[in-house]
Amino acid sequence: MDEIETKPITLEVPKYSANRGLPRLWPDDYFLQVLVDDDYVTIEGDPAGLRGLAVQLLSLAGSDVPPGYAHDLDDLPAEIEPGSVPLILMRALGAGRS
Repeated sequence: MDEIETKPITLEVPKYSANRGLPRLWPDDYFLQVLVDDDYVTIEGDPAGLRGLAVQLLSLAGSDVPPGYAHDLDDLPAEIEPGSVPLILMRALGAGRS
């Protein structure tokens, strides 16, 4: 099997706080939309929007985030494009699948 090349990436990832939850850190100007068509969910974004979504997911994966914690992304307050389907990013309640 061929070795997969990787590259280092440095990101600022918000930390969870029991008082305020998980801060949302988005780039100043980005495009991100969520669409559902038949049995498919499509998340489409420009590079800034996809990086912003990656930051949200990495924040949610932090060891200090409690199980069941969720981010609801919808078109108000404009985290995703108007007309997008709301998307919930949630930390699993259990250890996950075996």
